[in-house]
Amino acid sequence: MANYQVGYGHGDVVGVPFDFYGGATLVTGSTITMQTNQLLLQPTAAVSLTVNLPLNPVDGACAEISNVAAVVGSVITLTAVNANTGDTIATAGLGVPASITVVASTTGGSAINTIKYKYTLNGFQPASGAAVSPRTWFRVQ
Repeated sequence: MANYQVGYGHGDVVGVPFDFYGGATLVTGSTITMQTNQLLLQPTAAVSLTVNLPLNPVDGACAEISNVAAVVGSVITLTAVNANTGDTIATAGLGVPASITVVASTTGGSAINTIKYKYTLNGFQPASGAAVSPRTWFRVQ
């Protein structure tokens, strides 16, 4: 599957590129490795995917996986969300979502549904002073 990196977003003044997969490029059973911190998926039908989070993120990085289909109820089933080489995903808290479904917006039509992960390179220090959970992605939404 080809990776299509689309321009610099809509009115984005800082010029942050994002990964975009739509239509025929979204095939059930595919694995997508994020090249940037934003992955936009626009399926034409229900699809099951595996997503690998970005390689070598900076401390505090945020990775977003979004379903931007125009149809309310469009479902992307995530068979897995994997950390890249040397990183882990925290199993506590929200965990890995089963699916990303486009929901109805309050103004009519559909609204983008996004899940987010935050990255800690150094972890955190509890009272003991030892680093806990370094090189870990935590799901935050």
